[in-house]
Amino acid sequence: MKEESMTVSFSSFIPHPSSLSQNSSSSPSSTIRAYLGIDIGSISTNLAVIDEEGRLLAKRYLMTAGRPIEAVKQGLAEIGDEVGDRVDILGVGTTGSGRYMIADFVGADIVKNEITAQATAAAFINKDVDTIFEIGGQDSKYISLENGIIVDFEMNKACAAGTGSFLEEQAEKLNISIKEEFAQCALSAKNPCRLGERCTVFMENSLMSNLQRGADKNDLLAGLAYSIGQNNINRVVAGKRIGTNIFFQGGVAFNTSVAAAFEKYLGKRITIPPHHDVTGAIGMGLIAMKHMQAKDDNNSKTTFKGFALSQRPYEISSFECKGCPNVCKINRVKISGEESFLFYGGRCEKYDIRKKNASTLPDLFSFREEMLWKEHVERMTRRRGETETRRDGEKETDCQATTSPRRPIIGSPYIFFFHDYLPFWTTLLWELGFDVEVSPKTNRQIVTLGLERVLSEACFPVKVAYGHIRYLLDRDVDAVFLPSFINLNTPDDIFEKGLSCPYTQTIPYVTNIAFGGVKTIVPVVDMSRGEKFLISELRKAFKPFGIRKSQIAKSLPIAHEAQTKFTSAIKAKGAEILSALSQNAIVIIGRAYNAFDSGVNLEIPKKLADIGIVSIPFDFLPVDQYEIENEWPNMYWRSGQRILKAARAVQENRNLHAIYINNFLCGPDSFILKYFKKEMGDKPFLSIEIDEHSADAGAITRCEAFIDSIGNRHGGGSEKKKEGETIRPSSHVRHPSTRTVYLPRMSDHAFAIAAAFERCGVQAEVLPESDKKTTDIGRKHVSGKECYPCTVTTGDMMKKVMEPGFIPEKSAFFMPSGTGPCRFGQYNVFHRLVLDNAGYQDIPIFSPVQDTTFYSDLGIVGKDFTVRSWQGILAYELLTKCLHATRP
Repeated sequence: MKEESMTVSFSSFIPHPSSLSQNSSSSPSSTIRAYLGIDIGSISTNLAVIDEEGRLLAKRYLMTAGRPIEAVKQGLAEIGDEVGDRVDILGVGTTGSGRYMIADFVGADIVKNEITAQATAAAFINKDVDTIFEIGGQDSKYISLENGIIVDFEMNKACAAGTGSFLEEQAEKLNISIKEEFAQCALSAKNPCRLGERCTVFMENSLMSNLQRGADKNDLLAGLAYSIGQNNINRVVAGKRIGTNIFFQGGVAFNTSVAAAFEKYLGKRITIPPHHDVTGAIGMGLIAMKHMQAKDDNNSKTTFKGFALSQRPYEISSFECKGCPNVCKINRVKISGEESFLFYGGRCEKYDIRKKNASTLPDLFSFREEMLWKEHVERMTRRRGETETRRDGEKETDCQATTSPRRPIIGSPYIFFFHDYLPFWTTLLWELGFDVEVSPKTNRQIVTLGLERVLSEACFPVKVAYGHIRYLLDRDVDAVFLPSFINLNTPDDIFEKGLSCPYTQTIPYVTNIAFGGVKTIVPVVDMSRGEKFLISELRKAFKPFGIRKSQIAKSLPIAHEAQTKFTSAIKAKGAEILSALSQNAIVIIGRAYNAFDSGVNLEIPKKLADIGIVSIPFDFLPVDQYEIENEWPNMYWRSGQRILKAARAVQENRNLHAIYINNFLCGPDSFILKYFKKEMGDKPFLSIEIDEHSADAGAITRCEAFIDSIGNRHGGGSEKKKEGETIRPSSHVRHPSTRTVYLPRMSDHAFAIAAAFERCGVQAEVLPESDKKTTDIGRKHVSGKECYPCTVTTGDMMKKVMEPGFIPEKSAFFMPSGTGPCRFGQYNVFHRLVLDNAGYQDIPIFSPVQDTTFYSDLGIVGKDFTVRSWQGILAYELLTKCLHATRP
């Protein structure tokens, strides 16, 4: 990375005058009508004062240092000293992660998310800007604009590897000043190290490994700069449109080596606007000006408390709110001279003094939960009443001998598919004569219990599940009811398989290890095998309790009836809402235990209601009327089928927009999310990734920015897929002898299969062993969440099609499929999407399925192929065994 390669430009922008006396629009004795913007973030706090022409009059870039109020007070004091007696502040706006609390503190007139603020400043600086990269201390953002309007955006998820704080931490380890030395050293590098774009832990390991091998510090710093760029392009932007007029904003833009890395990687010019460090505050000043000028009453006064606020003392105290099991730590601020307190730190709006009037919007998520729990609650209430009546009778007759035998208490954790099928399973347990205790809704206490017990790194829902199980065990239940959910599709479903993921299937067995021999009831649930199989499994599971087969058969219809009541209730409510819908609404989509669990979804439906947006659970939609089996024939995950059907329902309704809630480390969602994008066409949606570290502020920012972006778009529905369009890879390649079949080298067994192809008259070639170029190419087409072999095989295929002399019309790829639940069965579908997006729709992918059809699918290239393939694989296995026996 040589310095002369830098072509970073600076946009024209009305300059920051050195003194107000130079402002020709005002006389020395008059005050300037001005607006104040404040951007309060986790790392920096920025303030900007602008006049009515948008000229910057004063600015401050300060470190937050964990004390946001102090940072704002310092900024107000310094700006007040500089221009306070010569400006008349007519409006104030706040943005950033601390925007609501600071708005209360300073008396702001308007609050906006930082995505809208950054875009507003950029569009004011240059009306033609179409792409913004903004990188701060903890967040990185991509914003796409058309004619100054946000049309798409994305933020980093749980990983902070592409942010300023990561860059600063690594520079400190190398004993390099981030401000004074980093860029100069990085731009002098001759051979930048390849550190990758993975999470912080892996990138730190790569850095240390290269350092120990004697890598030059300049090369390491250049490698870090490239990693920041690659991380943002491949993981944040993730294939979205990058225009030609690109702005680089935020504190990290001070580091010109990062800007140079972006330019090198993209091959496009990057513009760093002046005052890029405070563009969020500038944008909020512009938004405050527009807000105040748009008020009906031109004499409307700002609620700003003035620069003198910096001189007023305040006190901070804290307490624990006991209003719910979350037990939030609430910080209470008392400003001298004010009667009321300011509060911050809670997960709900209980102490939010800026809370709007009670929402009149329908709370469909509370309705859903009420219907889901209704049957269980009614039975539990009746049971308690019977118990109290019996106890009262025993006291009156003083006859202890008549006490009924104690009924076993079965604990049912409120996890996974119980968020869909709670009525069925709890009703069944009640009917079989048990007392049933369901764990409560997920809260902070339950999450903590789960984190203390989890055995290995897993997705957030698994950690939550451990917490629910621990809760029930602490309640001394006699056993925990933990079905192994395998297949939830019935024999009459269009899709033969409706599988759950491996974690869900195995949670009852892992529980016995995690909790040391706890008593569990573990029926295997495979609805595709019919009710006879289910009765057999239930009888075996309940055998220790003496439950007979006839009891189960008698109870099942009652359980089905309870489930039907729930389904009918939410479908009826959904039809009612949709028929009356005349404005934008948000459909919350995801696995039931992500989308509907209020302790997991960060209460996003309530947050949307606070800003006047109706949110609808996706199973309220008539998703069953949508047929997706032609486009997604091998979608063997039950949740994936429902998610893609919901996507189609949203895509076709102009008033509906989607928020897809997923979680870090979810294997199936790493593929389904790409299919979801395909279904949505050019209609935007918001993906929110949640884990135990997720903060409310980030979710609120994303939601508010998403609402702003869809409000800016005209029309509703988006371009639909062409009639008959399908992304299905083919199991059968017509006339394969006219094409060369290329096999990724996933193992050396590929040579045996290639030889079998050749024996049957089909030219075949095993692709070269994967290398650095392979993974570099592959990472440009994946999100980074897919399993690594998917990245490698994607890179293998794309590297081949990019070779000089490659002829698509005479080529095909070989990538077997599978029937789940492992993600391998989705590789061929993923590859099909990648090839299609790259313009290679005519290259077939030969994808025999690894089940009973495998051999018939392979037989298409000749009757001898199956035998020859098998012989070749066995021969290779024997040779490998001999090799390891003689050369371990």
